[in-house]
Amino acid sequence: MNRPNVNSSQTAALPLRQFLFLGMALLLTLAASLGYYSWQTARLADQVAAQTALLTQLQATRANTLVRAAQPLPVAKTSPATVDTIVPQERWVF
Repeated sequence: MNRPNVNSSQTAALPLRQFLFLGMALLLTLAASLGYYSWQTARLADQVAAQTALLTQLQATRANTLVRAAQPLPVAKTSPATVDTIVPQERWVF
């Protein structure tokens, strides 16, 4: 029978190679995960900044609207003669 000669040092090196390969795969996975996390954090920060700017703009617009609403509206002066000529409209109440 032709059986290849295998040294015991070659068989002992196989688990070491597997361990090193596993370690390298874990390090690459960790580095990729860290890069993805950093990218997501930067995107989230940009999104929060944009939302904050939009909310600030909306609140400023709302404050200006409230200031304008607080100012009295000009009222047209009516004479007593025009008030008497207004005919009341009928209303149906159910």
